[in-house]
Amino acid sequence: MDGEPKPSNWGRWGEADERGAANYLTPERLVLAAQLVKTGTVFPLGLPVQSTGVPVFPRRSAPLHFMTLDGGDFAAGLKRSGGFQSSDDYIALFTHGTTHVDALAHVWYGDKLYNGFPGSSVRSSGAKHLGAEKIGHLVGRGVLLDMCRFLGQTPVPGGTEFMPDQLEACAKAQGVELRQGDVVLIRTGWLGAYDEKNPAASFAGEAGPGLAAGEWIGAMGFAAIGMDNFAVEVAPTADRTMAPVHKRLIRDYGVYLIEFMMLDALAEAGVHEFLFVAAPLKITGGSASPINPLAIC
Repeated sequence: MDGEPKPSNWGRWGEADERGAANYLTPERLVLAAQLVKTGTVFPLGLPVQSTGVPVFPRRSAPLHFMTLDGGDFAAGLKRSGGFQSSDDYIALFTHGTTHVDALAHVWYGDKLYNGFPGSSVRSSGAKHLGAEKIGHLVGRGVLLDMCRFLGQTPVPGGTEFMPDQLEACAKAQGVELRQGDVVLIRTGWLGAYDEKNPAASFAGEAGPGLAAGEWIGAMGFAAIGMDNFAVEVAPTADRTMAPVHKRLIRDYGVYLIEFMMLDALAEAGVHEFLFVAAPLKITGGSASPINPLAIC
């Protein structure tokens, strides 16, 4: 993978393009996706931002939440004009530390980012190209592939590689058609089985697409792939290579990966087609953005 793998989406939307597969989310497709809303039921798909009870990747720390003004200040005698009382706070978290979307500046190889931008343009001050602020939005048709139900295993064991024909068969079994521009969510049960007391064991493996399915995803023209695990690809890989699906989809196809999604309630409700809404924060030069994605049906 050190050369220039083909096919890719480089140049598809012009040499200056920095949105990648988000360009598939055209106004026309958005209008069609909005017609999927029949009952107005909303499923939040994002993790709560908190320090306990959520997955913490071994190389990262949990979100930190601090109150800078609270009831204790007023109990201690703080007084403000007109008896006004309030609270204020701030958070510190890894952009990849909760439910988030990877920006296209997150992964590269061969010293080239998506669409040929130089890897050297990602600096300590942020990414000059392809940062989180360039995503804009991920709003369109969403499809859930419940691989737990399809395979009869919850969770699907770590190291299980999903093949293109399995993903297609899952969609067919659910009665949904996969289309260009879709945001495809794949449930493995990993999040529901996460062991906070033994995180290393949970992070040792996950089910997900391998390189063959990654090629299929890119060729299908999906805008984004989201999963209920930590890396949106099978781990460990058969040959122990580092994140080959990330490399192929982000760097070559410009497809967005959404990690740590809460998909159980959506699956339990039997909802497999919906309006998907996610608005990344405009983190200038960011390698990712926390999001609280919504499925609306």
